[in-house]
Parts: sequence; C-alpha cells; structure tokens
Amino acid sequence: MKKKIQPWALFLPELKELISEKQFPELKKLLKNIHPIDLAEGWINFTSQEKLVVFKLLDDRKSIEVFEELDFEEQEFIINNLEDSSILEILEDMASDEKAKLFKNVPDRIRKKMVGLLKKEDVEVVRKITEYPEGTAGKLMSTDFITLTPNLTASQALEKTQISARFHKVVTISALYVVDDKNLLIGGVTLRRLISAPQDIRISEIMSPVQLIKITADADQEDVAKRFSKYDLTAAPVVDNENHLIGVITIDDIVDVIHQEATEDIAKMGGTSARELSADSVAKVVSYRMPWLFATFLGGLATSLIISHFQRTLAEIIALASFIPVVLGMGNNIGVQSATIVIRSLVIGKFDIAKILSSLFREFRVGLIIGLVYGLFLGIVAYTKQNVSPGFYFSIAVGAGIWAAMTFAALIGMLIPVVFYKLKIDPAVASGPFVATTTDIISLLAYLIISTVILV
Repeated sequence: MKKKIQPWALFLPELKELISEKQFPELKKLLKNIHPIDLAEGWINFTSQEKLVVFKLLDDRKSIEVFEELDFEEQEFIINNLEDSSILEILEDMASDEKAKLFKNVPDRIRKKMVGLLKKEDVEVVRKITEYPEGTAGKLMSTDFITLTPNLTASQALEKTQISARFHKVVTISALYVVDDKNLLIGGVTLRRLISAPQDIRISEIMSPVQLIKITADADQEDVAKRFSKYDLTAAPVVDNENHLIGVITIDDIVDVIHQEATEDIAKMGGTSARELSADSVAKVVSYRMPWLFATFLGGLATSLIISHFQRTLAEIIALASFIPVVLGMGNNIGVQSATIVIRSLVIGKFDIAKILSSLFREFRVGLIIGLVYGLFLGIVAYTKQNVSPGFYFSIAVGAGIWAAMTFAALIGMLIPVVFYKLKIDPAVASGPFVATTTDIISLLAYLIISTVILV
C-alpha cells in the first residue's frame, strides 16, 4: 500500500530553504498559500528560530488560526518570545472558547501575563467559560456572536453583520440570534434568509423559533452532539437557566466532541482509558489498564470454580472439555456483538428504552436462531469426530450446550449496557471486560449444566 504523504512534508523543505537564505518576501508569499492546519501539523519540524520567523511573517488572521491549532506547549513558546503588542493582537482576536482553553492550560506565569494584557471584561468572559464543568456546553461555547433585535430591518441587520465580520468579532455568521431588550433569546435567522429577505422587512417577521435547538450551558456535550446531529445544525445558541443568550456553539466544536467521545468509548470498550493515548509513563498506562483487567481476572477465577464444580462430569466424559473453547468463544462473540449494537444505539439516541422488553425478546430470538444453527454444526462435529458412547446423546449435549450458551450470551450482551445506562453509568464500559467476563461465565455454566443433565 502506497504511503500517503502529509501536506506539510511537501512545503517544509522549501520553507526551510527560504528561511536559511533569508528570502523573506518569497517566504511570506509561500506562507499565504499554505493552510493553517497543515502549517500547524508540520510545526514541530521547525527549529525554535524558524518557528519565530515563520510566525512573524504570517498575516494577522492566519497567525491567529495557526496559533489556535498549535499544542499548548507551542502556544506558550510563542507567547514567551513575542512582544506584548503582538501577543495582545492574537489574544484579542482569538475566539473566546479558544482563549479559555489557553487560559486554563498555560502555567500561572503565562496566565498572569494574559490577564495583564487583556481588558478586564475580556478576562471576566474567559474566567466564566473556564468555570463551567468539563464536558458541558458552557465549556464549548464562544461568546463571540451577533445579536439582532426584532425591530431591526433586514438591511440594518445585514450592515451590522458585515461590520462584525469585517473586524473578526464573531465565530459564525451562518446563524444569527434575536434577543429582546433584556437579552432573552426569542428567535433566530439564517444568513441566507436575511440576504434573500426584502430590505425593509422587520427581523420579527422573518425570524424562526429556536426552542428546539437552544442549549443550556450545563448540558452534557454528548447530548449537544446528538442535538446537532438530529437537527443538522451548524451552530446553536447557548442560554442560561433564565433564557438569557450567553454563547454560541459551532459545528467545529462538535466535531471535536464526536472524536473525543468516540475515542473514549473505544478505549472503554477495550478495557482502558482514552488518557492512555497521551500517556508517556508506563506506570500511568498500567494504572489505566489494571482495574479493567482485574474484572477479567475475577471472571477467570469464576470459570475455574465452575469447571472444578463439574469435575465429575468432565472426568466421566473428558471429550466435553475439548469443546469448551468453542463454547466460550462463540458466546463471547455474540455477547459483544449485542452489546456493541445496543451501546451505539444508546449513544446516538436510537434505542427506545421504553421498548426494552420487546428489544430483549428480539435479541433473545436472534441468539436462539444463531445458537441453533451453530448448535447443529457443532453437534455434527461432535458426533463424527469424537469417539464417545453413546455418540448421539453426546452430540445432542454439545449442540444444546452451545445453543443455550449463545442464546443467553446474546441476551446478557444486550442487558448489561441497558442496566448501566439506567444506573447513569457510561454503557461503553459494559462492552469491555464486563460483557466478556459475564458471557464466559453464563456460556460455560449453560454448557456444563446441559451436558450433565443429558449425559450423567
């Protein structure tokens, strides 16, 4: 498979050559054609001196866009090495949510420098955003948005929008929000609707209701992502408990949330933590994995106890033991399949918790049919390959055992995530060691009980 070349790798040699030869006019021209994200991705390949040269040659808007894409360590480096006037220009034009992230993650010395440079009201806005709990809408929102009043005409609203956009004072102009004289949210209007409307029409006549799309500041970010998906939003207003408009969340923030939530869910399903991705310490990785593996360890002990309890059955018909790996493997797989589907449905809001009984019955039937098919296959294998007398009853025991194991495993795989969800625990946790361990125990127990009843 051909390796894909990263965009930054294409322009990096030319940039370095222009820097070394001090051809700054050509360098500035080249930088205009490079996307800020590509430049930020290749940033670590520059030396400290090269970083400062490149950053100072960027135009005002692109320097802010590159700065917002850099890691906090790189942002700290730039703040430490630029003049106060240049730092102030960056901070003033940064989106408030990006400013809040920077404010939270830089060392105290840099934070104090930022406080000293910014206006008092800007510092207060940033502090308010940082006070919201992690994973809430308040933490995601930006306070840079355009508000309209219902008595404005379309032409007046357009003029206000143009002025705000010209000075980069907003994060989005695709959706504009209408407030009354008390800053209470009463409606919204899209830019397309505003442009196409008659110039003298009042905003009150063209605005749309926002009751279904407005988001409270304390809403969970996962619920916010669901709202964006459900209504195909590119932006949504954020309000406080009294319906005052306090911020706006845009689709780029939600894309980050989706990546973050997906990473966390996958990590939990694998029995670890998303923090392991950025952990550089073996001790930390061990601490993330150890608790989850302990659940598997306990499950293994439980299966050992089950096997020891059925020693008489296994001693009399030793061939039963040869099918235990098949029974455990098939039970585990169908249980994880059921759990994965249910967890995904719960995450995207497609699982109707009110219809839990019908869903459980459906999963029971799925496990029943699939278990029956593989029970027949395994029964035939047991009859033809194992020299056990009487062979017919042995094949019935093996086939019925895996049939019961897969049926109950499918049911358990669905039930555990739903129980976790009802207990307000992230259901993604369920599909890792918990489902695997429980289905192992249930599958083995069903297999050995049925075999004992039939054969002993």
